Amino acid sequence: MSTPARRYHRRPRVPAGRAAAPREPVDKVKIGRRSVRRRARGMTQPEAAAALEEAELQQHIDRDREDLAGDERGPAEVAEWTRIVQLLATTGGAYDPDTDAVVQDELAADAECERAKQLEDDKRRQEEEAEAAYLAPDVLRHALLRTLARTGLLDSLNEDEQTAVNRLPDSDPAAALAVNTLLARAYKSGAAQHEGTAFEAPPQAGR
Repeated sequence: MSTPARRYHRRPRVPAGRAAAPREPVDKVKIGRRSVRRRARGMTQPEAAAALEEAELQQHIDRDREDLAGDERGPAEVAEWTRIVQLLATTGGAYDPDTDAVVQDELAADAECERAKQLEDDKRRQEEEAEAAYLAPDVLRHALLRTLARTGLLDSLNEDEQTAVNRLPDSDPAAALAVNTLLARAYKSGAAQHEGTAFEAPPQAGR
C-alpha cells in the first residue's frame, strides 16, 4: 500500500492593491522557492509530484485573476516543485534542502551578497564618522586659527573678529569649513602671484 501524498497547502493570496508597500524590493521568486523547499523537506518523489499537480492546478485557477497579474511567486513555486520532482526521480529517497546542491549554491551566493553589503555599510558609516569628526567645532576652530596664523591675519584680528572666529564653528560648521577653505585658497593665490613678480627684472633706462 503506497503512502498517501501530503496535502499541498496553497499560501494565502493577498490582492496587490491591499498589500503593504515594502520598504525594499521583495524578491517574490526567491520567497516562492524557499517556501516550496520548506514544505518539500522529507517528501518522497510521489509526494512531491502530488504537490506539483496541486500547484499547477492552483496556477491554472489564478491565471485570470487581475489582482495576480504579473505575479512571479506562483510560477516560481511551480518551477521549484518541478525541479524537486525531477531531482528525487534521480536520487530517490526523501528531499532534503541541506543536501540540495542548487539550494546550497544559492545560500552561498546570498551570504556573499550580504557580506559585500555589510562591508559597504561599514565603509559608508566610517566615511560619515570621519566627516563628522572633520566638521567637529574644535577641529574647525583649530583649522581656522592655523590658517589665519599662516596668512598673518591672526594677530591683527580685533575682539569682535576673534569672537566671530570662535563662534562660527559651533553655529555653522559648514560655513566655517568654507571660510577656512577660501582663506587658504586666497593665501595660496596671493603667495603665487607674489612669487611670480618677485623675480621680475626692473625696467632699464632708455627702454
